[in-house]
Amino acid sequence: MRLLKYMAVLFAVLCITAGGKALAAEDGLQDFRDAYFPSMKDSRPFRLDLMFNGPTFQANTLLTGRAWPDGASVAQGSLSWGYTDMDTLATKQVNIPLYAERSGGVISLYGNRDGAWQHDNVLAGITWFLDVLATDDRAIKNRYAETVKSVTSTKEGANLLRMDILIDGAKLAAIDVSSDRLQALPPQEKAEAEYFIRYFNAAAAANDLKVIWTVNKDTGETVTVAMDLTEIMRGYAKAVLEDSYQGIITLTPEETAFLASIGYYCNLHAYLSSTKDSSAIPTAIPADVKRGAAEHEFLKDATQEIISIVNRK
Repeated sequence: MRLLKYMAVLFAVLCITAGGKALAAEDGLQDFRDAYFPSMKDSRPFRLDLMFNGPTFQANTLLTGRAWPDGASVAQGSLSWGYTDMDTLATKQVNIPLYAERSGGVISLYGNRDGAWQHDNVLAGITWFLDVLATDDRAIKNRYAETVKSVTSTKEGANLLRMDILIDGAKLAAIDVSSDRLQALPPQEKAEAEYFIRYFNAAAAANDLKVIWTVNKDTGETVTVAMDLTEIMRGYAKAVLEDSYQGIITLTPEETAFLASIGYYCNLHAYLSSTKDSSAIPTAIPADVKRGAAEHEFLKDATQEIISIVNRK
């Protein structure tokens, strides 16, 4: 089941594109250009909250970290989920401490399960997509900027600017993100990347995206990015289900029930902000964590556990 695995990537993709979509509304055009086109020159601290919930459960990811202009980043936080048993009204909560690191085209996760650190390399086949969107190439930036339907900017206080941005999902999905790097990926990673693109494009094509982006006009730094990703997530799930109904892919009964639930009843919200809490920002993943982590696909285990609670009646 790749859907939960790609939720974090989906948000990262949309956050990056959210930083560059505002060509249609004249009143916000110059504000957008001032914020979007300059290159990132210094490292930036950030906090990412990703909230996935349904009628009787919730799953949250919290990461606090630092990103550098070359695309590298390091963060720490947690993946947690919980549910209420509707028969007994008892609740259960699970929390996995996390470290995350992106370097050299690979995203590495370190999670602590039952007191032991585990290492999982994930999303390696998707990072090329992030590279395309994070590029400083003016021509590529212009292509993404042209997918915006409208932007309205509002000053907030002395130095903050809020931009309400509407992204044309169909135009976003129509952009050709193929590249030599994608074609050069190992077969399994290439298949994962193509899988993600297929269903992301299907979801995006059917849904425009609303983004609220607030920047500090004095420094050019992003202050917050807020997004409701519910319709994208539901569209992604429905597209996967449709292919399973057509016999294009095979899903287990549990996966089918899970996708049907999130395709119609679940919500996904994301919030990215700058942070000044230096105590929560790691400079690197601790050496003892890296040294002692066992190789294990703990994210796959977590996905299966989340699937079980989403399907729970």
